Amino acid sequence: MHILYHHRTAGDGVERVHIMGMVKAWRRMGHSVAISSPPGCSPERDEGTGASGDSVAGDTSQGMLQSLFKRLGRDAPPALFEAAELGYNVYTLADLFRLLAHRRPDLVYERFTANSVTPTLVAHLLGIPIVQEVNLLVDAGRFRPLALQYLTRQIERWVLAYSTLIVTVSTRFKDVLVETGIPSEKVLVCPNAIDPEDFRKEVIPAIEPEGGTSIVGYVGAFLPYHRLDFLVRAASELDGVEPPVRFLLVGDGVHRPVIETEISRVGVQDLFLLTGRVPHEQVPRYVASMDVAVLPGTADYTSPVKLFEYMALGKPVLAPSVQGIRDVVRHGETGLLFEPDDFGDFLQKLRLLLKDGELRRRVGSDARRQAFERHTWHHNARKVLAFLSQKSALQYAQHKATEAAW
Repeated sequence: MHILYHHRTAGDGVERVHIMGMVKAWRRMGHSVAISSPPGCSPERDEGTGASGDSVAGDTSQGMLQSLFKRLGRDAPPALFEAAELGYNVYTLADLFRLLAHRRPDLVYERFTANSVTPTLVAHLLGIPIVQEVNLLVDAGRFRPLALQYLTRQIERWVLAYSTLIVTVSTRFKDVLVETGIPSEKVLVCPNAIDPEDFRKEVIPAIEPEGGTSIVGYVGAFLPYHRLDFLVRAASELDGVEPPVRFLLVGDGVHRPVIETEISRVGVQDLFLLTGRVPHEQVPRYVASMDVAVLPGTADYTSPVKLFEYMALGKPVLAPSVQGIRDVVRHGETGLLFEPDDFGDFLQKLRLLLKDGELRRRVGSDARRQAFERHTWHHNARKVLAFLSQKSALQYAQHKATEAAW
């Protein structure tokens, strides 16, 4: 099978992990995949070749274009940004024609983004199945304000209606899609995942704790709803306990100055290490340094990639009991769950994990086993193709039954 994967992202960070996770999984299954990316934003730029086989390694223009792409997304006024989203469809059309000239795909797979219509239109006109991987909608997950609300919502409704299959990361997001009128049988839940090859080899911890110190760690963006303030409050409560506890925060984001200010105000600077953003390939070394891996807060419809990386490295996870997390973590077996936004419950569960080494070992071991058995990109890639195959077989059977009736 030949798959055409379209995305309109910067092609780095977690987005790159997700895109290349699926692409590599399909390629390992024997399928070919071509990727349509914004200029300078190929997720394959560190893999050696782009979608057309052209060398991209070391091309400095890639970084410049990617930086421009990000700046537009961050700083442009809503109306200008949405005009750029709509205008990008012209570039997409040219890029898809370029790829179609090489080989007609059997499947179009798009990482859904607002105001993107070309892949669906091309797939529909050519009679090619199209899968939409939906991680956000206009009314669920989009942080930017909307200027062209009516148009954007109409485009979203049309794209989802004409998709062959919609893939999303949690049962809660499936519920959101069904509430908008999407048939339940058209939506496949595939939580995020890992590439086992990234976690089989021995990982040398980036930090060696001193004197029996326990390390509580977090990896990811610094955003208000991630509730990193819980870690500052926990540090204050645990200051002076034996064995000592330190807090490792890996990442960056708009809320980082607020967290740093709060750390200083509470007076627990000595208990924290903030690394800033690190290359993704270095993340396992920092997670390996942790005794407890935490996710203090998240939206109920998300499926954080860091959760699966924690599990793959055998770390006991402490996370809020929201649907996107419950889809993956079984309380007391592959992690501990606390009531969302309840600091008292968070602190109680954290103390339990810090105190009970056997609990940490058992939970971490079971989490790693589940990550390798059920939450790999290969597993997700296979589920998507199996779903499409079953749907195709069902449609064929229905067609034959109709013919027989006539």
